[in-house]
Amino acid sequence: MLTIMLVDDEVLALDYLKNMAAWEEHGYQVKGCATGAKKALELYDRIKPDIVISDIRMPGMDGLELTRLLKEKNKDTAIILLSAYGDFDYAQKAIRYGVSNYLLKHELCEKLLLTELERAREQVKRQKRKNQICQEYFVRQLIYGTDDKNIQGEGLGNRLFLLLLHKRNPVVDGEFEEEKWSVQEREILLDILSQKLEDMLFYVADAQVTDNNWMVLYRIEHTASTYTVNGLIERKCAQICEQLKKMSDFAFDILYSSEIAQREISSTFRKMSRQIRYVFFYETNRAYPVCELPSEEHRVVWGEQIRELKDAVYDKDGNPERLVKELFEKPKNEERLDICKSLMPLLGNLLQEIRMTENKTTKEGSDRLYTVREVTEYYMQSFEKLHDRLMEQETEGMSRLVQDMIHYIHKNYEQELSLDVLGEIFQMNGVYLGQIFKKEVGVTFLKYLTNVRMEEAKRLLTEENCTVAKTARKVGYYTSQYFARVFARTVGMKPQEYKKWKEEE
Repeated sequence: MLTIMLVDDEVLALDYLKNMAAWEEHGYQVKGCATGAKKALELYDRIKPDIVISDIRMPGMDGLELTRLLKEKNKDTAIILLSAYGDFDYAQKAIRYGVSNYLLKHELCEKLLLTELERAREQVKRQKRKNQICQEYFVRQLIYGTDDKNIQGEGLGNRLFLLLLHKRNPVVDGEFEEEKWSVQEREILLDILSQKLEDMLFYVADAQVTDNNWMVLYRIEHTASTYTVNGLIERKCAQICEQLKKMSDFAFDILYSSEIAQREISSTFRKMSRQIRYVFFYETNRAYPVCELPSEEHRVVWGEQIRELKDAVYDKDGNPERLVKELFEKPKNEERLDICKSLMPLLGNLLQEIRMTENKTTKEGSDRLYTVREVTEYYMQSFEKLHDRLMEQETEGMSRLVQDMIHYIHKNYEQELSLDVLGEIFQMNGVYLGQIFKKEVGVTFLKYLTNVRMEEAKRLLTEENCTVAKTARKVGYYTSQYFARVFARTVGMKPQEYKKWKEEE
């Protein structure tokens, strides 16, 4: 909604103009009225209207002089002048000063006024868009450390601070889902971002540096105390947090710097860009100061831990909930997002693999998880629930004998297994074991063993980047040629093709 200031030295004329239109129905708000040019100048500084509608003939200071002074304050303000005279010289001078239009009072009506306001709206909109582009360019040049001499803003000063608004990416099914600041959200927030604080803290410019990161630059004035400055910065961040919390359909973070000089803008932005990747470990919907993050990222291979977790799911004495908690404990304590990023898809794939193998698929909706604590709890509960369901199979018609056979298969699939081998292990006839297994599980022992081996083979090929020969040995095949034939028959493509397909996916 655009704001309007009305100016006329005659009170009756001012009231008439104020009641001429249903302003808010058309997207306008009369934010102030002034009976004279001098009062208008004072009021303008307080309310900063988008549009000024003023009489041109006023005692002391006329509308033309008011226009000139207002344009010096803000050249983007749209000004419409009203006069009872069809004075061509006045009209020419008004145009030179940059007024939107020059209207005669005796011709003025609601329709004409709204038509002119619509033109002024388009003028304001174009100018705001132009200013936004210039501001974004200005901020980008500062934060990326350009040497362009033209970016030194007038009045920017050397007491500044940076603020980064971050719309948090949720985790869905083990993967980060991209979020964006929408145009509507930016428009809602821009008002509060641009508000000054106690004539000490002033908005300078902003720029959206990525889809979900929005950088804002502020200037600090009229205070020398570091304590006071830090208090102002924290209050501004709290103010923005409260506004964002009202838009409760997403999670956000705010990073803010302490007072910095202009030469420190680029280095501060680099620190923020690194730190914002780690807010997954923070509580949501809060503001945090920028800090150093010295740790280096590196690739982590989780093969042994994933196999141990898988065994725990099938073991009646297993504790997958504890294992998942331990897996996340180290990266959580060290704030190592790279470790979490490599771990989450593996846990998601393992859940899916076991559910499909054991026909335990569910239609549960995907949760949107915003913190490492939420992700840890989700996987702890999911694996423990799956473990409990598998352990309850006896009540679903599966005997303890078959459960023990399944557990043995999952623990020893890399060894040479047959019904004769299991017969010796369980001290029963192998043929009889095979009949019981097929009756209760629904597939033959060999088919079940092959499926378990192939699922592990797919994981080794993609997640641990094993060669075909190494994968064959790890899942119980003596030759890679025979393994490749079984893999192609079961999966529908050769191991090398599957590996390439997953890499391109």
